[in-house]
Amino acid sequence: MGIDYYGVLNLKQNCNDLEIKRAFRRLAIQYNPHRQEDESVRELFALAAEAYDTLHDPYRRTVYDQFGEEGLKRGWQGSDKYYEPYTYHGDPIRTYQEFFGTASPYADLLDALHDPHPLFNLPEGRGVRRKMETIRRPLPLTLEEVFHGGLKKVRITHHVLIGVDKTTTEPRERVLKINIKPGLPSGTEFKFVEMGDQGPTIIPGDLVFVTEDRPHDSHVGYRFWREGDNLLMVCNVDLKEALTGCNIVVNTLDHKTLRVPITQVTTPEYEKVIQGEGMPQLTDWRHRGDLVIRFNMALPPYLPRASKKMVTRALRLAEVDGGPGEVEHVHKFIMLDKMRRISKSERLPQDL
Repeated sequence: MGIDYYGVLNLKQNCNDLEIKRAFRRLAIQYNPHRQEDESVRELFALAAEAYDTLHDPYRRTVYDQFGEEGLKRGWQGSDKYYEPYTYHGDPIRTYQEFFGTASPYADLLDALHDPHPLFNLPEGRGVRRKMETIRRPLPLTLEEVFHGGLKKVRITHHVLIGVDKTTTEPRERVLKINIKPGLPSGTEFKFVEMGDQGPTIIPGDLVFVTEDRPHDSHVGYRFWREGDNLLMVCNVDLKEALTGCNIVVNTLDHKTLRVPITQVTTPEYEKVIQGEGMPQLTDWRHRGDLVIRFNMALPPYLPRASKKMVTRALRLAEVDGGPGEVEHVHKFIMLDKMRRISKSERLPQDL
């Protein structure tokens, strides 16, 4: 029958290569020739080494499964040639070293202490906690919040260490309070030290909120935005209002109603500046920037021929006269034209 190599390694015949290696490793550590002085133990180790040398090679294992140990060591005649018999080299220490790469199965552990694996070179591997990266989040603020200032509350969720040993984490909610000063510039940062996620091998990162202006939500047809300490808005006017003037009603952020008269011709480049009605200054909230009104002129989709002639004559008169009083000349021209169209019977009698 010969030697049962599977029985030596305590394996079944249908075992795989990984099971063969595990079995030999277990026996090699148990019967380590460098630790055993008993000759019988050395013989068991030599037999295990021979069994591994035979079974871990797929070709020799196939021959062994078909012809047994005797057929493997006697040689066999194939279909095309004669195959030499297998002979174990007889040096179990050599098999041991080829398997472990060293004479000691614990060498890889000992080498790791003197020449650490890159994993042990990390700060966590040396017991040094590494601080996580800073977390940055936007903090949208309305113009009303920036104008009046106040206390802003922000709810966050982060992981915190729990238990006596502090090795596990769970999510917790927390409310952070941020003091908003009147006139606070956009892009201001508020830093909360180590308010990121906690962990047993890390230092929580800092949490930074960066302010940004939210679009102004207006219910009166216009919207504010700011440039520095100034508030800006756009007012829509038609052609008549642009040429003859108008009154603009503005509801401010501090709940005042301004009636702004526009008395000159409104051009696309024209801006109406109202001093002291802008945003509070950060250094002194009692001083404020300006309110700047810009204009968007809407032209009529259609003009009758008579109206075109009248506008043409009015503008021609303004070109001849020129100067800041051109609006009054336009008004006079229109009045004269109307008077010419009234019959003499409808005219009021002149004073005697």
